Amino acid sequence: MRIAALSDFHIGARGYTDEFHHTEADFLAYLAALEADHDHIVLVGDIYQCEHAFLPRSAARELARARARMPALAARMHGPKYLYVHGNHDAVAAHELGLPEQLRLAADGFTVVFIHGHQFDPIFHRARAAAQAATWFTGRLRRAGLRPLAQWFEGHDIALKHRRFGRADGPYARAARTILREQAADLVVMGHTHVAHLHALPEGRVVNTGSCSRGRRVHVTIDTAARSVEIHAAGSC
Repeated sequence: MRIAALSDFHIGARGYTDEFHHTEADFLAYLAALEADHDHIVLVGDIYQCEHAFLPRSAARELARARARMPALAARMHGPKYLYVHGNHDAVAAHELGLPEQLRLAADGFTVVFIHGHQFDPIFHRARAAAQAATWFTGRLRRAGLRPLAQWFEGHDIALKHRRFGRADGPYARAARTILREQAADLVVMGHTHVAHLHALPEGRVVNTGSCSRGRRVHVTIDTAARSVEIHAAGSC
């Protein structure tokens, strides 16, 4: 079985909150190519950006608006080849779309667990309110026409977290080791950090899908028969 995994599109409810930066037609063509070469496509969370609203409790409305902005893409991603686990920025989809937090697929004696990964982010875990406030704040910057400043803050946060937490002995890898042991898995697939990388661990492997936001096209291909894991990246930041 061949599986493609993608994450972190950050499709916004409005143009100024959107960080996807793909046209709907171009990204549909990209997905069509993946569909032709893979048995399943797994969306590993944060497909939609639902936390930039003025009112914190309006995430469901933000999700509906984001899906309506690109209706053909929303329909495609709920097609028969697609599986979808929610992340932290589209957590409302657990209720609105019935999405799970985690997914386990097995074929050819090879088991893969998919989870967004925010659950293991030390900042999100210890200071969730502050993390959500920071997301709301960057949304306000975008609304004020200060998108470059919002992107600078977010890029700085991504780089800092990756340096601190993205190592093979970091918190994401430690969490992956627990999942590999407890679920008798061979591979854990995460998103969240926006940095694609692959670590070989004593219990198995963990791969990060990077991000398809800001015009990037990044996916991971998993071949269960060959037991192979490959990162494919294109596009600009």
